[in-house]
Amino acid sequence: MAVRTINFGDEGQHATRELLDRLEALAPLRLAAFGTMRGRMATLESLERTAGGHAKLQVEDVDTLVAAIHAQIAHWEAEAGRRKLEAAEALATLAIGVALWAIRHGVEVTVPEPVVNALAWRSNHAASKQELAAAFALMQGFIAHVAPRLSADLERSNPERPWRLLHANLAITAIRSEDPALMEFAFDALDRALPGERGAFYAEARALALAPGISPEVRTRIEARCARWL
Repeated sequence: MAVRTINFGDEGQHATRELLDRLEALAPLRLAAFGTMRGRMATLESLERTAGGHAKLQVEDVDTLVAAIHAQIAHWEAEAGRRKLEAAEALATLAIGVALWAIRHGVEVTVPEPVVNALAWRSNHAASKQELAAAFALMQGFIAHVAPRLSADLERSNPERPWRLLHANLAITAIRSEDPALMEFAFDALDRALPGERGAFYAEARALALAPGISPEVRTRIEARCARWL
């Protein structure tokens, strides 16, 4: 008879422990301020152990803690680029994992850029339609979480603003998936979020959809949006 161990804690707590393991895997790279990051991540685990894996946290400055972690991940992305380190996947996983921790606990994400980059990386490196659908679900959840903060979209002159990139990437991920339901959801979201840019997006998408191998379903749905907005 096989002997099975009993795991204490809920799924959220297990996910946070896995994040700590992912962080420790980066230790050999000797990234700047690694000890500080280790302490911050340990604080996330401590908070989760106290409150539970999905409870809303009423702790002062916890959003500042999450922001500091995401800001350090952004610094590490730049450092990895300078030092030509193979760390993109690990950093993307870390950024997304911390964002999911914040979502579970109702904590605002005030430094969304590393998460946007991580979600784009996840979509770009998806090897199957199932992985694209998983990336889509992560983007959808993150958009819903940051909407109260970003949906006003006050920096419309900046094409790199997180609100714009999130919706453009959601739509691109849906197109790559060739899933009609995902495309309609993403296109509707983009239409609402970026009314001044939707026409240009669909015009560009239509040009790309003329390439060989593109699903007729994709072309049909893009053409429908072009007919509506161009």
